[in-house]
Amino acid sequence: MTDYWTRHRLLWTVILCTCIALMSSFLFVGSFIMQEASLYNAQSIYRNSKIDFVVPEPSFEQVNDLPGTNGIDSVFPYYLTKTQVNANGSSRSTTVLLSDHFENYGMTMYNANRLIKQSKTECENPMLVDWQFCKDMSADIGDTVSLTISGNRVEYTIYAIYETNTLYDGGAVLAGITGVQRETIAQQSNNNGYSGMYVSASDYSICRSYLTTEYRPLGRLKNRDQFSDDAQYQVHYDAIMSSGYANEITDFRVRESSLSKAGRSFMVWIGSVISAVAFLVFNLIMSRRGCEKVYFRKHCLPKGQDVKPYYNISFATELLLSIGLFVALLLLRINISKEYIPKSAIDFRAAIVPIAIVIAELICFVMNKSMVSELTMQVETEIQKKKQQEKNDIVCDTEYKENQILENVRTSN
Repeated sequence: MTDYWTRHRLLWTVILCTCIALMSSFLFVGSFIMQEASLYNAQSIYRNSKIDFVVPEPSFEQVNDLPGTNGIDSVFPYYLTKTQVNANGSSRSTTVLLSDHFENYGMTMYNANRLIKQSKTECENPMLVDWQFCKDMSADIGDTVSLTISGNRVEYTIYAIYETNTLYDGGAVLAGITGVQRETIAQQSNNNGYSGMYVSASDYSICRSYLTTEYRPLGRLKNRDQFSDDAQYQVHYDAIMSSGYANEITDFRVRESSLSKAGRSFMVWIGSVISAVAFLVFNLIMSRRGCEKVYFRKHCLPKGQDVKPYYNISFATELLLSIGLFVALLLLRINISKEYIPKSAIDFRAAIVPIAIVIAELICFVMNKSMVSELTMQVETEIQKKKQQEKNDIVCDTEYKENQILENVRTSN
């Protein structure tokens, strides 16, 4: 039966299993996982950090004075720049966050809740990078990353990898700077503070009210010696102090509430139904074609040959090949993704297609076995009828010969 199955069914089985696995892994389950990953990544930065607000350009004094006041618990100031970053012989324009408060990075999006991988040993000049950076640069823990700060080349070592920083297009990396480097950056930018700061609120309502009505980005306030007279400086000062900055405040809670809360898994169910129906139809067509049902009935079963192994092979091959290809192709789809895929995006729903295939194959197996049993009974009935007919023919022939003899005896008398 194995040779016969190989000649008449193997090719069609491979084609079917490959098509089903490719369709279900890439088009249905893969698409669902990508959707779940996108949803997770969009929400994670708001859910899994202690940041409540992103505030523009605080002064050095504000960074020191604001924590503990106006509903503010803690702050993390940073310089933000888009610059060329080099790693492993590759170069990429990357959003870089630099801070002289690096010890407080745990309140940012670079925290334990979003950690993917971390070095087991401490290192000098550590850099915290996100998944997107590592994907684009083929970088990993321990690799050296270089960039230019205030005209000076600085080298960092990748210490930890986190989920993609979706607050910035293309992700971002975080590195610490010294006080001297901070002063150099401040002098070259002609301001009195940072590019921005992340704020963690102890009282959300009070903090939000203060930031949207009273906060002023004093880092934008230039020094008096940058103006030719007091009048020009006063115009600049009044412009900073009289303007409103609510539209420049990023509220993480508002951002999170505007995002979709759940994905849709109907694509997985559609893929499962299509896969199951495909196997049922395939087995039905195969069982009714001439080289199976007719051949078994005319040439195998009358000789007493057991044809059940034919469908045992079909069941095992279709099941193992389809599920094996599905898993392999799904892993390939995940590995070539251009977006970070968390473990939570691959839940029990990814197993719905394999379960549907198993159920369909069991139905097909029972159906084929039933068909073989029915054929066997039909063939046995036909054989019994044939034997009975032959027996009847022998009896009739004997009776005919006996009657002929009796007739001949009467005639002779």
